[in-house]
Amino acid sequence: MKRFAFLISLLIGLMLLLAACGATPTLEPAPVTEIPTEVPTEIPPVDDTIVIEIIGPAETVSLTMSDLLALPVTEGYAGTKSSTGKITPPLPFKGVALKDLVTLVGGMDETVGFNVVAEDGYSITFSYDQIQNGTFVAYDPATGDELKNPVDLTAILAYEADGKLLDPKGDGIVRLAIISDMLNQVTDGHWSVKWVAKLEAKNLGEEWSLAAHGALDEEIDRASVESCGATQCHGATWTDDKAQVWGGVPLWLLVGAVDDEITHEGPAFNDALVESGYSIDVIASDGYTVSFDAARVARNNNIIVAYKVNDNALTDKYFPLRLVGSDLDKSEMAGAIVELKVSLESLPAQEPVDEPVAEEAPVSSADVEGTLTITGLVDQPLSFMEAGLRGIDVMQITAEHPKSGSTDYEGVSLNALLEMAGVQAGATTLIVTASDGYSAEVSLDDVLACDNCLLGFTNTLEKFKMVMPGLDSGAWVKDVVSLAVK
Repeated sequence: MKRFAFLISLLIGLMLLLAACGATPTLEPAPVTEIPTEVPTEIPPVDDTIVIEIIGPAETVSLTMSDLLALPVTEGYAGTKSSTGKITPPLPFKGVALKDLVTLVGGMDETVGFNVVAEDGYSITFSYDQIQNGTFVAYDPATGDELKNPVDLTAILAYEADGKLLDPKGDGIVRLAIISDMLNQVTDGHWSVKWVAKLEAKNLGEEWSLAAHGALDEEIDRASVESCGATQCHGATWTDDKAQVWGGVPLWLLVGAVDDEITHEGPAFNDALVESGYSIDVIASDGYTVSFDAARVARNNNIIVAYKVNDNALTDKYFPLRLVGSDLDKSEMAGAIVELKVSLESLPAQEPVDEPVAEEAPVSSADVEGTLTITGLVDQPLSFMEAGLRGIDVMQITAEHPKSGSTDYEGVSLNALLEMAGVQAGATTLIVTASDGYSAEVSLDDVLACDNCLLGFTNTLEKFKMVMPGLDSGAWVKDVVSLAVK
């Protein structure tokens, strides 16, 4: 009996011991971290950089890319025809219609246009009808001929081309495009402004054109005059005795548009005809006429057909155009100009001339404004800002640098630029000059034989370099500011 009681006690003790060993101590609960059932997608920070400023008659609106993307989308196909007739085929573009943008600043009526201004200062004005109704001249993409049947067109501020965001270096963050629903049109290249920075309301008054008569009859419209008169193109200015700055186009360039069949490209102004002699009449709306002999006007940048004063449209007294310049008497500064007559009817027939009629003194780069100038033995000295150069046909090539090896390059054909300037007979050398004064002489024959030689763009705006495949490294000049034909 005692043994049984002992066993019972032992068993109870073992049970108590096991219970003690298995007891769970009391602990403070660990903090609980909630784990979401879905991992949120990372959202990139919103870029608050202003990409476009819209300045209306009474208010100003600044938009970021996020703001633009939140506006109604307009998309279609756009291509361009350059002043030299070169066609850039249509591509799909996406953006915001200008007519939607102008509503953000109170809209517009027929008296208001919007000046589209690029980062480098190039600008052109869109009228009420162009913004609201798409009244642009359109051309056949295959032939370049003006379309006889109207096409529905819309001007947009584009941020996407061919399914991709625009290349900030090539087009800017946003640019202008004139679109239609189908691949059936291109429009004049001067409307397709790149690197757009702002839209600014402008008191337009009314549309106008200059009736120009010579070997050709042309209606030179406001947009063509403004585009030609841009600083990056052929613009000229004159400051009067009241410190007012008048801006426009040298008269000789307008004469060159109608003095023969060449309206723009190459040697548009016919020097041979000047030697034969003819008169030029500039006629105001009331019939007042100022007459010049051709020799006085020829390549004279001090006789200007002005379309603006202090960057504003002319007042009613002078609207739409006024003759100004340091080579004019006050009696010759006619306003309200509407017509230009180049009297070629009585000229004797011209025999073909192999040699140049007269050798002109080379024009120095100091006489021409622009980031890049082309001067010397050329028919038409040129100056460009980068936006103007990118308005020409941009090429992308892969070329072998003599020292650096194979690299991709982007730029404008050097031969195309020289063709625009019109190299004179007897020229043999191209002198390339950099901003630090360094210069290199290159055989003009070597340049003309090089189809892929470029004035190349760089990663820095308004900085250019020579891309000269097949030529030695000395010709690959960096930071180019001028080209002079010698």
